[in-house]
Amino acid sequence: MFAQDQLHMVAQKLRVIQSNEMGFRSAVGDVCWSGLKSFTAKEEKSGSTLRKTLFILKRSDGLRDFAVFDSVFNHFRDTDSKYVFEITSAPIALRDQMMMVHLMSRKDVKLSAVELVEEFGE
Repeated sequence: MFAQDQLHMVAQKLRVIQSNEMGFRSAVGDVCWSGLKSFTAKEEKSGSTLRKTLFILKRSDGLRDFAVFDSVFNHFRDTDSKYVFEITSAPIALRDQMMMVHLMSRKDVKLSAVELVEEFGE
């Protein structure tokens, strides 16, 4: 990877959504949700909540399925206080991974997972 590409990845805002129960999101128009807002009030007001999103599905067998896609804020769901995001680009998926990445991982670990999915995913 070129230094310029790495600089772009570091500067880019990343949304990370981890799931144990919502299933794997794999199509434009699907929704996923998080308890974390991941955008500012100013961004919401201007309609600029678009983020590259790393979706992590933690499976019961200990493996993880990853997807990378763009998503935008859709609405706030009052019933369970979740921010709902809509997938706006075709997801790239990489399944059956042992890489230990999660919501609380360092940003460089999350970016490594994104890079892995973008390089080897389908």
